[in-house]
Amino acid sequence: MSLFYFELRKLLFHKKTSLLLLCLFALYSVIGFTSTIFLIGSNDSYRAYEKMAAVYEGSFDSEKAAEAERIYNEVSARYGTDSRMIARSVKDQPEIILAVNYYAYAQRVEEYWNGTPPESAEEPYGIALLKSKLTELESQGKQDTFAYGELSDALQCLTELGEPAFANILLWENLFNNWGEHMMQFLLFVPLAFIIAPVFAVERSSGMDNLILSSRHGRKKIVTTKLLSVLVASTVVVTLYLAATFLFGFLPHKSLHGWNAAIQSIPTYARSMFPFKAWQLALVGAAWLLFTGAVYSLIVSFISSRMKSQMGTAGISLVLLFVNVGLAAMGDTVLQKIQPLVDFGLANVTLIKEVFGAHKLFDVFGVSISYPVMAVFVLTSVAGLAVFGIYRGQRSRTAA
Repeated sequence: MSLFYFELRKLLFHKKTSLLLLCLFALYSVIGFTSTIFLIGSNDSYRAYEKMAAVYEGSFDSEKAAEAERIYNEVSARYGTDSRMIARSVKDQPEIILAVNYYAYAQRVEEYWNGTPPESAEEPYGIALLKSKLTELESQGKQDTFAYGELSDALQCLTELGEPAFANILLWENLFNNWGEHMMQFLLFVPLAFIIAPVFAVERSSGMDNLILSSRHGRKKIVTTKLLSVLVASTVVVTLYLAATFLFGFLPHKSLHGWNAAIQSIPTYARSMFPFKAWQLALVGAAWLLFTGAVYSLIVSFISSRMKSQMGTAGISLVLLFVNVGLAAMGDTVLQKIQPLVDFGLANVTLIKEVFGAHKLFDVFGVSISYPVMAVFVLTSVAGLAVFGIYRGQRSRTAA
């Protein structure tokens, strides 16, 4: 236990790291608070929005949709077509925010029934479009292909979910933006790289690692303790991010309205095939960030075990992250050639909106496997290889 505490203190409980954690908590709190305030203004504005949205909640209403479209056309001519930018520009006018949100909801209902435009580069979506594509494949005698199975599965899931309903999920939408955008990777994984970097590199830089590894505790016990401390440190940092963004995102309005709404009510997850409620996605998202944070920390640990410099370890870890983000930002032509690398790279696989926000299957030896299941398998394999590499590398070292 004293050995574990020693390793944990090296990563978390010394003065510099404690100060860093306090600064991170303050930063995460400000992000949670300001992102909510920017989305809609004062407490009175949000209360007014809640009352008006309660009248609109439920299934699609064509009359409300027509009125919302009229208001949207007037507002978009002045502020542009981005709904979040419009919301920030008129955040103290809840009736306009409601109209813009209902207009966006009407567009999602239209997509649900009729599908995406034929020229769209996105995955096929929508009842009518999926049926037409399945009919086309049937006419070609391709019922046994993976593409047919994928489209058929998507149609079945979409039919079971039913037409999306309108709900007041304004604050949940904001929370999932904080947890599922690339900004999160920089706010969370960059500090993790610096916090985890010393786990092996600090002893290697001083030449003490050979003596420590040949001590009475034994190599295996010491390496295991170091890895356990890494997982604890990762959990602490991720939990700090989750707690601060959640707490300070909801405190300004003191409302959890929409907690039981289907995630298809949230624009980012409108095409998700998972039957989650907002609160369930919050739990899944928190667990996913804890899991991916732990995997990234083990990767940093492996790099640390091969380096003699903490800054070198942090630098390589950040380069690995930034390269993945860069690959994900490339054009469609490039992405098609390296799609598996992008799907399971750190840039996409750590984002809940990528993993749970759309319908994606993979053909593995003739078996269709969903993206989340494949992501868990790939990340677990990467973590296992990192741990194996650490043990293997430390076993081969000898005392000076």
